[in-house]
Amino acid sequence: MTTVKKRLNSLKLIVSTRTVTRSASSWAVYKTEKDPSSITEKLDLIGKLSKISGKINEVVIHCPTDFRTKEGAAEVLESLNKNNLQPVTVMADLHIPRKRGVLNHRLMYGTLTSPYAEVRVASVNQVISTMQLMREIKCRQLGLWIPDGMDSPGEKNSIDMLEAILNGLRQIGLKIRKSENMLLGFSPYNPTYCSTAVPDWGTAAWLCKEAGQNSKVILDNASLLPGESLETVTTSLFHQKMLGRIRLSDNKLGMGALPAGSLDSSSLFRFFLNLLNAESAGLCSLEDLSIELKVENRIGSIEENVLTAIENTQHALARAALVDLNELKDLQAKPDITAANKVLRDAFVTDVRPVVKKWRKDNKLPQDPFAEL
Repeated sequence: MTTVKKRLNSLKLIVSTRTVTRSASSWAVYKTEKDPSSITEKLDLIGKLSKISGKINEVVIHCPTDFRTKEGAAEVLESLNKNNLQPVTVMADLHIPRKRGVLNHRLMYGTLTSPYAEVRVASVNQVISTMQLMREIKCRQLGLWIPDGMDSPGEKNSIDMLEAILNGLRQIGLKIRKSENMLLGFSPYNPTYCSTAVPDWGTAAWLCKEAGQNSKVILDNASLLPGESLETVTTSLFHQKMLGRIRLSDNKLGMGALPAGSLDSSSLFRFFLNLLNAESAGLCSLEDLSIELKVENRIGSIEENVLTAIENTQHALARAALVDLNELKDLQAKPDITAANKVLRDAFVTDVRPVVKKWRKDNKLPQDPFAEL
C-alpha cells in the first residue's frame, strides 16, 4: 500500500482550459448557465477542482482563445495566482481565424504551408507573438499543433508542404530561449480529408529535432491510428528522448474525448504498467512526466467529467503499481504466459478504491470528491 500511495503522490496531472469548456457536436454547442466562459471563470473552476482532487494545479492556456494582449496576460496571471495554479504551457492556436488581418478565412488552406506567402509569414509571427505573451504569464513552454494538410490531391504536393513546415519550424525554433521549450502536437487524420502534413510520430519527432534541441512531441492517445499500440509508440519516443507530454482521453476513432478509462479501463491500466516498466528500465521518471487529461464535455457536468478523468487515472495507476515487475519479467523470460497473465489479471481486478481513499485522507482531501461539489 505504501508503494501505491507513493505512486499516487508522484502522479503529475494537468488540464487545459478547454477541458472546462463545453465542446460542440457537428450541429450545436449545448451550453448551460453554469459553464464558464471567460478565462477567469475557467481558472476559478480549475482551481476549485484542484483543491478537491489534490491534482491538476498546472494548466495549459490557449492563445488567442484565452488571452491575446498584454492586458489579457496580466488578467490571466492574477487569476492563476489567486487560484494557486501554474501555467505549464501556452498553446499557439494557429487554426483560429481572426476577424481582421491576414489570418482570416484563408487559413482553410493551411498555416505554415499556405499557398499565400503572407499567411505563412503571419503564421510564424503569430507563434512568435504568442511566445512573447507566454513570457508575460511566467510560462516557459510553447505548445504548437500544425493543422495543415490537403483536402484534395490538387491542392498541394507533399514535397512543398513538408519543406514549408520545416522552414516555419526552424524560424520559430530560433526564437525559443535556452530556458524555454516547445511541444509539437500531431493528429494523423484531422482536420484534412486527403492527407495531413505531419503523417506519423516518427515525422513529428524528426520535425522537433529540426526545430531545435528544446522541442519535443505531445503524444495524444486519441490520435493513434487503428491498430497502433500506445505502449510501443511511447517506448519508442522514450528511447529517442522526444516525449514531452502524454495526453490521455477515451474515444472511438478520434471522435470526441471522454474521460480516460471511460470506455477501456484495461487500456489505461496497460498504459501505466508500460510507464512503470519504462521507469524501471531507466527510460523515464513518472514524477517528471506530465500527463494531460483531455476531456471534451459535450454532455453532462463539466466538473464531474474532469473528476472522473482524475479518479480513473488514479485507479489505473494504483492497479499497475500492484504488479511485481520483477516477478512479471521472470515469468515472461521463461516464458510462462498463463502465469504472467494471471499476475496482470489479479492486479487489474483488485479493488483499489480503499487505497485511493486513504491517499486522499492522508493528503487532507475530501473523501468523496463528487459529493464535495
